Amino acid sequence: MTRDAPHQVFTFDLPVELGGRRSRRIDLAREELTLADVDLQTELRAVRRELRQTFYTLLAADERVRLAESLLDISTRFRDAAQARFDAGAAPRLEVLQADLVVTRAETDLELARSTRAAAQATLNAVLNFAPAQPVAVTGDVYAAPSVITYEQALGQALTSNVDLVSLDRQIAVEQRRVELLRAERTPVPVFSLHALFNNPPDFNAGTGAAVSVELPLFSRNQGPIAESIATTAQLRARREAVRRDVENNVYGTLARVEAERRQLDAYQRRLVPTATDLESLAQESYQAGRTSVLGVLEAQRSVRDLGREALQAALDLQLSIAELEEILGTEIR
Repeated sequence: MTRDAPHQVFTFDLPVELGGRRSRRIDLAREELTLADVDLQTELRAVRRELRQTFYTLLAADERVRLAESLLDISTRFRDAAQARFDAGAAPRLEVLQADLVVTRAETDLELARSTRAAAQATLNAVLNFAPAQPVAVTGDVYAAPSVITYEQALGQALTSNVDLVSLDRQIAVEQRRVELLRAERTPVPVFSLHALFNNPPDFNAGTGAAVSVELPLFSRNQGPIAESIATTAQLRARREAVRRDVENNVYGTLARVEAERRQLDAYQRRLVPTATDLESLAQESYQAGRTSVLGVLEAQRSVRDLGREALQAALDLQLSIAELEEILGTEIR
């Protein structure tokens, strides 16, 4: 009998996992897969906020151009009125020069507004992955805002949709599945073996055999990994509680700011801007009739310009605050 006999050996081993090892391993893999979805939601949250900010910034830039064009039209009409009064000998040359200065400033403001609009378009194009100079037309109302949402409604949405909380929940679930798998791995795994022997002269030419082996984990029962996973779960729960408190505070503060900016914008739209526009029209009519000095018209025009810009900025601030609130909630406000 030679040392390499038998010359051919074929062995088949079948481990039989008991204690739910396989199902625990599948559950752990599924929970870890959900973490990838959470990462995707985190990126989508950032993109949603950036897109809303750049979109409404471009809308505000368009509105700023329209406002500048309107102010230029008002200034041009005022200059024409001043020129007509000067030609009639009812006004000094100084008023014509002052009116020309107002028109020049309005033209400069219009050029600046158009340049700002081009910059806002380039920023939106970057978010949309377009070329910087590619024309983009946006439609919407920068002054429109979503319906009012209460603190209780906002907090309820945040606690279920905030991606930071969802991520921590998923990490906790992963650790719990890991502990279940580690405990299931304590159960011994019997291995059933079948083997066939060939070409073993002079004893036999073919033979078969079977065996069962079980490895008993007497001194290795995953105590360390289980303790580590339990400690990690406790840390994640503590971190979740801290994040939950931050979310509550952020929701409360951001929602309060949104409501304040909403009321401010409403005041501009309902009272301040319409009143300033009416006063400017009356001042121009009075100036043309010779009942008001040029200073009164200039003051009325400055008031219209300043209040119009402030109202537009208030509308943009409201939209940016809503974008921040949506990021905190983790969902869109409709």
